[in-house]
Amino acid sequence: MTSLRPDLPWYDDSDPGADPGRGRPVLVLLHAFPLDSTTFDRVLPLLVDTVRVLRVDLPGLGRSVDQAVGEPSVVAMARAVLRVLDDAGVDRAAVHGVSTGGYVALALADLAPERVTALLLSSTTPWVGQPDLPADRLAVAGELERRGDTEPVADSVKGGLGESAQGEQPDLVGLVAGIIEAADPRGVAWVARALAARTDTSAVLAGFAGPVLLLYGAEDTEVPPGTVDEMVALRPAPLVTSVEVLPRTGHLLALERPAEAARALLAVAGEG
Repeated sequence: MTSLRPDLPWYDDSDPGADPGRGRPVLVLLHAFPLDSTTFDRVLPLLVDTVRVLRVDLPGLGRSVDQAVGEPSVVAMARAVLRVLDDAGVDRAAVHGVSTGGYVALALADLAPERVTALLLSSTTPWVGQPDLPADRLAVAGELERRGDTEPVADSVKGGLGESAQGEQPDLVGLVAGIIEAADPRGVAWVARALAARTDTSAVLAGFAGPVLLLYGAEDTEVPPGTVDEMVALRPAPLVTSVEVLPRTGHLLALERPAEAARALLAVAGEG
């Protein structure tokens, strides 16, 4: 099932007929900026036999460009994901957020912690800073609006894919570049402004009562894996925090190493 409602972000549901009160755990997939949920195409088949998957095009990106309305904010994006859960009849779900999707996952856990069974965070950080410095994102937003194309974010290809993936899987370079080129610059600019306005969510990560997975790539130049140690330090015992750093992997783990990413995600989300 795919969402066709104009008041909702686009999403698809791997098991639309599921009884909301029974059946498999639910896993929500939230993608990176300035991409869309097609970056989960390679991992999706490895998940759907174990969990019910909802993958969402975040407001402003992919097929949710028309959802880029109102004051840009990560919280507004999280509220949009909550509407998706409501529409799909899902009370509680594990949430996997990659980069910007991780910001949205943390905002979701802040807004409605009772609806998040686990946080599976990848290539992201709760702090305001690199790779999303507010002044830089505002400058990018202005340039996107001035030019009317996505060239100002074209270098996201290089930052998104690790060195190994670029050398060993050159088809991924073209795939990511194509997603960026096809994006609507107005929606991308709205998200860039939302990123510029985001706030520190370290207290959310520190206080989240459910399990947390920190899944990072050893070749990630956008959010270096050393960030993981700082995030683990936020989580006091006995809160459950799992850490995995994948070798020869960059920022977009599920795209670069789908089998390894699926294994790590299911180890946490599959227990829901």
